[in-house]
Amino acid sequence: MLILPIFVFYLIYRIFKGKDILGNLWQRLGFVPRTTHKKKIIWLHAVSVGEVLSIQNLINDIKSNNPSSLCYVTVGTITGRQMAEKSLNADYISFMPYDFLPCMLLAFWRIRPSSIIVVEAEIWPNFLIISSWLKISKTLINARISTRSYKRYKSLKFFFSPIFNSFQNILTQSDADTNRFVKIGVHHNTLSTLGNIKAYNVIQKKHSSHNTKLHYTTLLVGSAHSGELDLYLKLFSELKKFDATLRLIIAPRHLTWQQELEDKIKSTNLSYTLWTQQNNIVKSGQNIAQALDNNFKNYDIICLCKLGELFNLYQFTDIFYLGGTFVNIGGHNLLEPAAWSNPCIIGPHHQNTKNNADEMEHSGGLIKVKNYKELKSASQKLLADPELRLTMGNANLQWISEIANKIKTQITNLILNDFK
Repeated sequence: MLILPIFVFYLIYRIFKGKDILGNLWQRLGFVPRTTHKKKIIWLHAVSVGEVLSIQNLINDIKSNNPSSLCYVTVGTITGRQMAEKSLNADYISFMPYDFLPCMLLAFWRIRPSSIIVVEAEIWPNFLIISSWLKISKTLINARISTRSYKRYKSLKFFFSPIFNSFQNILTQSDADTNRFVKIGVHHNTLSTLGNIKAYNVIQKKHSSHNTKLHYTTLLVGSAHSGELDLYLKLFSELKKFDATLRLIIAPRHLTWQQELEDKIKSTNLSYTLWTQQNNIVKSGQNIAQALDNNFKNYDIICLCKLGELFNLYQFTDIFYLGGTFVNIGGHNLLEPAAWSNPCIIGPHHQNTKNNADEMEHSGGLIKVKNYKELKSASQKLLADPELRLTMGNANLQWISEIANKIKTQITNLILNDFK
């Protein structure tokens, strides 16, 4: 009973912060949709948008290999829920209950899973304890331990080692991640290096689209953060002096700073338009290429403030800049621009995507820069040499295709066969 007031305060805090809304509360308390079919239930947990998108094709493969299985997806965020409903071929979608023992027990009783797949590192003690007690097989996919997290995990090895060892399979993103798991006490026989499952999903998703070029040379800043906007606006303004066809797409990581984004562009002499849910630049009868070309006739910049649309814009990109690398965020997703054969430029803060960045640099598809001077120099070099852009883009496509093929084989061997 002592923990109950703390739990209630926690609920109020999350609602106040906008991380939950009252309408979600029922599911958060464990009253998730109840399964009624007497079929094998595979429970997949993906916390937010990126993790949700990474399991699109995994779910399709599970259902294709075993039509009698049902996929039950839980998410941890409101945007994750929205993306799951839009993108996943799941039989059930719900919010993940709070990791409070009564809530989680109720959820297990209502879901009745046969197997569990957890994406990346969503580690909830009660969730794992109950699943082990019920002898439910668990697989952790896309597992990674960053350099910063590794120090914490190692210092608390006595706590984290039993948690990770409760999984029957842990499929990591890289050999470096596998080695870190071993060093914190995870059993060798549960570990396999899979690669980033997002690569497999991205390649499969791209197959349904086609590369198209615009009448304008297009720079794309993906997952941009507030603190680096001035740098990219300065870069674009200076580059545009030498190429009147140059255009910029800015896709902010979070929509909460849209007004700041607009205000900063207004302070320059650059023109812009917004692409939002309400202001959809793709008009009736147009495709995206036509819409972009038409808008670029009148505007220098398109601000993409529409959830789920970024993937469709890489195909029109001549140079991609990874957001979160000129502020100490650590960078975001490099896989999607790689799949679309985009030459990539990233700043000094890329610790969250270091393995991918290193491999892409080694294969010749990515340039790392330390400051604005190097950023401008690399951009000018690529803009002046279309053949170099093509070579770098092809190197990125080959790199991610090799990863995707390896993942497809291992998914079949290590995951899908377990569900037959």
